[in-house]
Amino acid sequence: MRSEEVYTKGREWAEQVLATARSLLPRMEPVSSYPGWTQQERQTLAFLLTANARSSESAVLLCAFNQLWDAEVLVRTVFEGSLKFVYLLQSRDEFSARHIEYAESLFEIALLKSHRKAQRALAIVSDPDAAEWTAIRELLLPDAEYAELSARYDKARRRNLEMRWGFAGLIEALVNSGDPCFKGLEGLAHGYSMASHVQHADMVGVSIALERDFRPDERRSSIHLAHLGRLLSDVLECLFLRLAVGYRFVGADMSALSEVRKTIDVVKEPFSCAAEQWTKIEYPTQFA
Repeated sequence: MRSEEVYTKGREWAEQVLATARSLLPRMEPVSSYPGWTQQERQTLAFLLTANARSSESAVLLCAFNQLWDAEVLVRTVFEGSLKFVYLLQSRDEFSARHIEYAESLFEIALLKSHRKAQRALAIVSDPDAAEWTAIRELLLPDAEYAELSARYDKARRRNLEMRWGFAGLIEALVNSGDPCFKGLEGLAHGYSMASHVQHADMVGVSIALERDFRPDERRSSIHLAHLGRLLSDVLECLFLRLAVGYRFVGADMSALSEVRKTIDVVKEPFSCAAEQWTKIEYPTQFA
């Protein structure tokens, strides 16, 4: 298959996924309109859902233009945002405490970090009081607030919170909970790790894309489509996971998700075929 044919097919797949994802977003209405939220809780969840939808759409648009490695980094963001959302909504008993950690404690820790970075930045400029540094100075906390937050979040507490709310900590907590919604979730670790290489521009991250470009046409085309299909599939599966956990939390009709599942499976069918075709081309002896 020639490159232009591969890219045309990829754009068609991405356009279909984009249309599907947009059509499914209103299905989150039972969650967003749940009367049990406080105003702050509703706002937090709205922020998370909006961020996930925005990054999902950006990743799909990058896929449409065959920028798969940059899309990989955004899909990593979708993974992490989705994990935070479902961890928050995993248990009604734990929701309030988890919400405080996410929306308040981690936010205040971020304020401390911003304060210290702003201090370092202002320390190296010739005139830290100049108008051009106003935005940086605004990140500085009042002395009393800085002292209070520093005492509240010592190094051990900061590390504990950040580790538990990081990707590995969330995966571990969800998988080890025995909750059937998260069975097999640890399988996300490989893709997340590959995206980390790309994001941090280590030797793996900067070489893997170019290595693919030097493959023969058939191998290069097949892995491109398989990779593309996996990225698009991940976006849709994260959306379904958010819906499923959200519906369960608010007590919405779970049977309504069967139609969503069917819609996603139909869209994903060509992706599975692409993955199978790549495997046959890349590992022919396995099919001899």
